[in-house]
Amino acid sequence: MKTGITSKPHSVALIALLLSTPLFITACEQQEAKQIEWQLPLEAPEDPHGSQSNSNTIPDWAVSRQGEAEIIWLQKTTSKTFTSKLALGGGTRIQNWDIQLLGLASGLRVKNSAFLNDENVDNPAALVDIRQDGKRIYRGWLYEKFPELFGMDNSEWKVWLKGITLQPASIERDKTGSLSSAG
Repeated sequence: MKTGITSKPHSVALIALLLSTPLFITACEQQEAKQIEWQLPLEAPEDPHGSQSNSNTIPDWAVSRQGEAEIIWLQKTTSKTFTSKLALGGGTRIQNWDIQLLGLASGLRVKNSAFLNDENVDNPAALVDIRQDGKRIYRGWLYEKFPELFGMDNSEWKVWLKGITLQPASIERDKTGSLSSAG
């Protein structure tokens, strides 16, 4: 008889569970699907390193030393890359894209929304103006160290800075005959 007594509570619990399962299922199905706020798609913030917003001024230090930048273009649909070297102030055309090199920085950093060339920072960058069929698509800084973070956002093309070369500051004699460094 012990077997019947111990199995009876288990049988009752099993029957209760089986009878309540449809209630739980229908209760879950009747709830409306709600979109939780954190599930909303995120919008990309405006690139703080791009200067498309309101300022078209180029810092004096960005054009004070001559140099060049090596720019890599990746056509995503074909995986084909194009490389171009641009002298400061120069430009080139790749398919229907135009790029112009506006400035160079050996150590670019941002402080209080201002761009600073800090020689103590290892962060080479190039200020570029990129246009497609004459329409400006991106004007801002491309970083050698962070090519995936900043720059032009385009579904078919990726553009990044491979490196920059700055000419050494020239040494000139001033009017008094002493040496001074220019640049």
